[in-house]
Amino acid sequence: MIADIAFPVPLRKTFCYRLNDSLLERARPGLRVLAPFGPRTAAGLIIRLREDSEVDLSGFKTIKTVDTLLDGFPVFKDDVPALALWMQARWNAPVGLAVESFFPRALPSSLSSPPSTLYPLPSTLPSAPALTGELAGLAAGLSAFIYNTERGKPAAHVLFGPPQHGRYEVYLELIKKAVSGGGQVLCLVPDLNLIPHFMERLGSTFKPEALAVWHSRITVKQKRAVWTGVLNGSVKIVLGARSAAFLPFRDLALAIIDEEQDDIYKQEEQEPNFHARTLLLKRAQYHNTCLVLASACPSMEAYAGVEAGRFTWNELPRPDRGRPKVAVIDMEQYPWDIISPPLAENIKKAVGEKKQVLVIAGRKGYASLFMCANCGWMKRCGRCRVPMGVKKDGETGGFVCWRCGRKEPIPETCPKCSGKVFREKGTGTQKVEGYLKKLLPGARVARFDGDLLKSSVKGAAAVYGAFLKGETDILVGTRLLARGHDFPNLSVIGVIDSDAGLSTADFRASEKVFQTLFEACSTLETAAAEPEFMVQTRQPRHYIFSVLPDMDYRKFARDELAARKDFFYPPFSELVRLGFASFDPKALADFSGEALKALDFPAAPDDPAQPQAEILGPMAVSDLKKSRLLKEYYLVKLPDEAALAYCLERLRPLKPPKSVKFKITADPYGMK
Repeated sequence: MIADIAFPVPLRKTFCYRLNDSLLERARPGLRVLAPFGPRTAAGLIIRLREDSEVDLSGFKTIKTVDTLLDGFPVFKDDVPALALWMQARWNAPVGLAVESFFPRALPSSLSSPPSTLYPLPSTLPSAPALTGELAGLAAGLSAFIYNTERGKPAAHVLFGPPQHGRYEVYLELIKKAVSGGGQVLCLVPDLNLIPHFMERLGSTFKPEALAVWHSRITVKQKRAVWTGVLNGSVKIVLGARSAAFLPFRDLALAIIDEEQDDIYKQEEQEPNFHARTLLLKRAQYHNTCLVLASACPSMEAYAGVEAGRFTWNELPRPDRGRPKVAVIDMEQYPWDIISPPLAENIKKAVGEKKQVLVIAGRKGYASLFMCANCGWMKRCGRCRVPMGVKKDGETGGFVCWRCGRKEPIPETCPKCSGKVFREKGTGTQKVEGYLKKLLPGARVARFDGDLLKSSVKGAAAVYGAFLKGETDILVGTRLLARGHDFPNLSVIGVIDSDAGLSTADFRASEKVFQTLFEACSTLETAAAEPEFMVQTRQPRHYIFSVLPDMDYRKFARDELAARKDFFYPPFSELVRLGFASFDPKALADFSGEALKALDFPAAPDDPAQPQAEILGPMAVSDLKKSRLLKEYYLVKLPDEAALAYCLERLRPLKPPKSVKFKITADPYGMK
């Protein structure tokens, strides 16, 4: 008997081993084994078993033998081998690294027998405040899908509305229903800073030993305890980052993805690439899970599911107060101003009336670009080759790469032309903070952004707490401040450079900008009477600003989906990004041509199994006048997952020359 085994290595293949006769009766797919792998022994997972006659062994001199089974039972209720192969077909994930996501190195080395019974919770749970009115009806409607075994039920349920409209209260009701029936619950959050607040709410209803957190910052010992607790059922509720979607749930009754539209749920910076929402939709089929996609501004993928009838639409009730007053300010009238006169006047008025103000900038730091006024030279990161921004530390400043964090000093003269005059482009939180302190010398101004969180979590919490208590008049930050906050004394929100992302090549640019604006505006719905939302833009006629004053998410979503459908973009297609980089233009051109030839599908293929593809490109992401490294990419659009898998199969065998770097990204979220 031959076993195809996946090992935790970045290769998109399995390895053939012969099973020892003593293992034939016990071995099956989904069990871990200990086998010789190169000069060492390594743990791997059996993906499939085949008879000798089904395997072409002509290319093998010898076949190594497996003598040790690490597990006495398949650990997961899900079919992990099938999921790992699906992840490879869906995201081009190395099958061994996909398996390692389910079986991290922190877990016990072997598992001899399955848990006999799941740990039960008391039949009566501590009481929590009962919901009333529309909120109670909404929670009851969603609760009906928990433990519902009816075939053909919706795959997921979209919960629309900001947290301050009662979202967490609905979560608590659903979690109580799932746990009281003996099931387990997973709640993914986009920001680890949300976990303590959520744990505090859950801790008033559930015993501490039933709760657990899972993310990259917990220790190996803690990971082992949580993983084992989820497996044996002692852990009923898990709050965590996207990697928690791989935990070994025995009965996943409810899964919640908080702020499901956030890009953080797509892992692209390291393999295996995956999207937590798509993965949980797949795992929900094995567990009959009620999957809730919650957001103040749902993704186009979620809303397309609603329009297609695959997901249900559930809307949190809006407060009785009037909607915020929305003003779109055309910055072409104020080309040199950081803050326009209308916004500045409203900020002064709010501070004078003892009200509070939020100012949201496009990015952290001081400025996004720093260039020579004479020749246009820009400092680029030596590692990433992207333009570096400017970050100030007191009175001094320096370059910083927003991608890798590399820092370098600012030169006194231009390295290219020796010019001494430089210009800054873009407005970061530090620049806005300094400008406001000069504009209102007596106002209490503070900054809350990623730099502050990275340097001191306690310091960031103190800044946030001071604003919540009314000890700060103006708080400056990034889109972190646009989401899920409840500031009763808030009177004005101003957005600087709101359209900064609209000029990028990313087809999701409009969606991302609208999400930031819509979430920020929603924050004002529970704020002071007659709040104002002021948006500065240099593209006031863009269609996202036409629907913003009415806070009409569904109109925006329908318009955006119509445009995506016309141009054959997700969610109406599957996307693959082919990235090429080389110092040798000819080598790059030759190899990219070879890759395109592999995808040269005829318009009407004779073979129905051969899918059609639309290819865009090349799109250059570098300038040979400033760098010898040539980088370009192509986008391949495909009609469905089957065509995507076929496309990836055609691309994987390609071997670039040493002078060319080649990267395949399925379902890309970053277009740089």
